[in-house]
Amino acid sequence: MRTFFILTLFVMLNGMLIAQEKDPMVTDRPGTAESASVIPIRGFQIESGFAFEKVSSDINNVTFNTTLLRYGLVENIELRLGFQYLGYYQSLEGGDVDETGFGPLTLGAKFLLLEESEGSPKLALLSTLFVPKSGASAFENENLGADIRLNADYSINHAMALGGNLGVSWSGIDEQDYAVWMYAAVIGLTLSDQIGAYAELYGFLPGEGKNDHRWDGGLTYAVTEDLQLDFSAGVGLSKVSPDFFISLGLSIRMP
Repeated sequence: MRTFFILTLFVMLNGMLIAQEKDPMVTDRPGTAESASVIPIRGFQIESGFAFEKVSSDINNVTFNTTLLRYGLVENIELRLGFQYLGYYQSLEGGDVDETGFGPLTLGAKFLLLEESEGSPKLALLSTLFVPKSGASAFENENLGADIRLNADYSINHAMALGGNLGVSWSGIDEQDYAVWMYAAVIGLTLSDQIGAYAELYGFLPGEGKNDHRWDGGLTYAVTEDLQLDFSAGVGLSKVSPDFFISLGLSIRMP
């Protein structure tokens, strides 16, 4: 009887521990490609980071902080709120330009359309709005801006996955408020229980002006199942692209 009791208690405790296990945290950073995963019901995730972009020998862009808040509203739908603090620096013969301030506030939602199955990827629709006149004068958009993307993820095996985005956006900025199509193709690798890596090719195809193609790659490190660090770096592949860029980030999942 005692042995039976001990075995029963062990099975119950083991079942409780398994029930408490969480799925691996999936973030929408550091790459440009957004995942097709959505936050579970009542789940909350904070994804924050810093980025530096060397546009040319005379121009630098700095994102001192970009923060995305993600909340699982109902099954297969998450709400998103984003804000960022930006810097723009340009060296001129007549004097330097130095601008800092908040960028436009973003509001969005991601909708899971299709779960991954054998032969078909996971699909999600991501819609984001750029709130007009919600940032500093140097970075604000006068009109409502929007970004719409179709996100896809597909697992090759337990250590490799492919992803992609196709979308279009309108900045809402006067004299730049034309459609800009975008694409992104990414490969992700699981190197260990804590370390992941990725590489992606992406670009922007504006209705006016020249196309902008870029490449980047990076690493993620899971400090805990609810805390992730990331690093990425990339280069421009077109004449209008930045020379290079780097990013550091931190993501937290609650509860």
